[in-house]
Amino acid sequence: MNLYRLNLNLLPGLKALLDTQSVSKAAKQMHVTQSAMSRTLAQLREALNDPILVRQGNRIFLSEKAISLSEDVNKVVTEAATIFENQQFDPWTTEKNFTIASSYVVLDQLLPEVLHQFWKQAPNFNFELLQFSPLLNHKLEAGEVDLVLGYVGKPPASFSSELLTTDTICALVHEDHPCAGRDLTVEDLETYPVVRHSAWLGSPHFIRDHLDSLSDNIRIAAKTPSLPISLQMVKNTDKILITMKRAAQFNIYDDSMKIKELPGTSTPEFQYNIVWPEYWEHNRAHRWFREFIISRIRIKLDDFQPEMALVEMNVTEIG
Repeated sequence: MNLYRLNLNLLPGLKALLDTQSVSKAAKQMHVTQSAMSRTLAQLREALNDPILVRQGNRIFLSEKAISLSEDVNKVVTEAATIFENQQFDPWTTEKNFTIASSYVVLDQLLPEVLHQFWKQAPNFNFELLQFSPLLNHKLEAGEVDLVLGYVGKPPASFSSELLTTDTICALVHEDHPCAGRDLTVEDLETYPVVRHSAWLGSPHFIRDHLDSLSDNIRIAAKTPSLPISLQMVKNTDKILITMKRAAQFNIYDDSMKIKELPGTSTPEFQYNIVWPEYWEHNRAHRWFREFIISRIRIKLDDFQPEMALVEMNVTEIG
């Protein structure tokens, strides 16, 4: 196909239609009339020999071909925009929309202050914040997430990553729990119901795998997506909460909880990574955005004082 006969002006419209699955929403995103977007859709259907949007009952869905094109279109449009944005990037005037995914603890306790600092230098950046969920891996691979804070495990192919910090797992019990004043044993985990807090991307079964290695007789009474929910599940009960140590140390939700080491000598350590799509690697706006966010999150981690945490045992300084 002759490159010079291609109507590359259709690409932004195609991306908007793929992102929104709606002619009216795509028109709004592109700042054009709905009739203009309908004409763009008609041209795309002819060029691609595919309906792009398919009606089923009262709902509109992407065609199979449209779904298969989504990642490539997102990459091409982003890289094309990078060519022009890099020539005139100014944080103060640039307008960008980015989606950030992270755990509840980061979204609740770390990111708001960081974004307030960010907007003082880049007031026209807009953000969508997503909490980790089983659907986020799909969103990440579909190009719907621009930065992940706290990905555990090996990132998917075609993604860049950088180490944020390391962590391990621990237990939390209420101050009146029978185990509050002594070390936990495997027998304790077999005796008392366990609440498992797992809220990250990459290795959602990290805690499960470790508990399985300790015993086959540990009862998981509940699995929860966020620390505040987990704490409510164990408060004033004999249940034992298993979570990440950093989440436990940042616990500001309940001062009646005690942090306990897990039994055994091989509690694993894992890494929290920052992950972003490779196509953003050389985009000046994204690079400036992610470097700002990463540096400020690290400062907040370094500034954290363990003695402020609700800790019964000795903990090492975060850094």
